[in-house]
Order: sequence, then C-alpha cells, then structure tokens
Amino acid sequence: MTCLTAKRLSLAAAAALAFGTVATPAPAQAQMRAVLPTIDQVEPLEPLEIDGVWEIREIRERIVIGNGHAYADDGWVHLMLFRIEPGQVVIKNIRELANGDYVAQDLPAMAGVTFEWVGQDTLRGRTNGLIPIVYHLDRVTGSGGDYPVETPLPRPVEGDEIPLEEVPEEEGEYVSPW
Repeated sequence: MTCLTAKRLSLAAAAALAFGTVATPAPAQAQMRAVLPTIDQVEPLEPLEIDGVWEIREIRERIVIGNGHAYADDGWVHLMLFRIEPGQVVIKNIRELANGDYVAQDLPAMAGVTFEWVGQDTLRGRTNGLIPIVYHLDRVTGSGGDYPVETPLPRPVEGDEIPLEEVPEEEGEYVSPW
C-alpha cells in the first residue's frame, strides 16, 4: 500500500466516523416543552360563536376555544421536537371578520392564520407563514349559534339500498369492485 492510499483511507475513516456521530438520532424522549403561554396568562377577549371544543382533524387532538383564544385540551408533540401540554395557548387573538371568517395568531406555527367555514361544523385554517400550513377544526361541542352539535345521518329509504358487491355463485367469477 502506498503512502497516498493510506492517507486516503484514514481520511475516509475519519469522515465516516465524524458523520456517523453527527447523524445519530436523538431518543424519542428528547422533546422539550413548548414555550407557549398558558390560558391564565393571556387576557380574555369577547366570547365568540365558535367557543367550544374542537378537534384538529389532521392530528386528532382537541383544543378549547374560548374568549378569543384556543388552548390545548390534549397534549401532543409538534414537529417531533416540542411537547405542547394541556392548558397551553396554541391560537390567540381570534377575531371575527365581516364575512364570518376568523383571523388569529397560530403560536406553534409562528404565523397568522385565517379560518373559513367549509361545513356546518368545520373550519379550515390557512397560515400565512414561511411554510403555509392548512388544517381543519371539527366542532366537538360548543354553542355554535345555529350549528347543531350532532347532525343525525339520514335513514335509508326502503328500496334505495345499493349493493357494494355481489358475490357470484361460482368461485372463479368473483371480481372485486375495488
């Protein structure tokens, strides 16, 4: 082995060792508590039509909206790094616009957010930050004005049943509709 080959091998080994220690993932318990105010640390605003309990559809966690602010009812991990705990404010300064939409500040996303109605009990939020985020809030409970808390599903009328699949008599003929 020549001297040049030995130097190259030692440099490659040193680089592999250095990158191997840098790229080691942190353990799952490494999340740190999010630096967010708690609900008792923010000044309450006026009550809103949307006050109540809502579920963030994309992460299936609940928040409570009340007096212009929303706080975590459940805890969750944000961006695999920050632990949001129950009682921490996640949306503040919620204000209703003339068209019925809402604007606020999304604290974990560090951006403004606009909520628009996309159903009787569903709001779609869009942040205006560096990386736009879209998420949905589904009403669990709350005042809601004219919006019902639970909407019963319509009952099928006799004769309206549509079979999803029909299984033929012989085994070889069956074709899945999916």
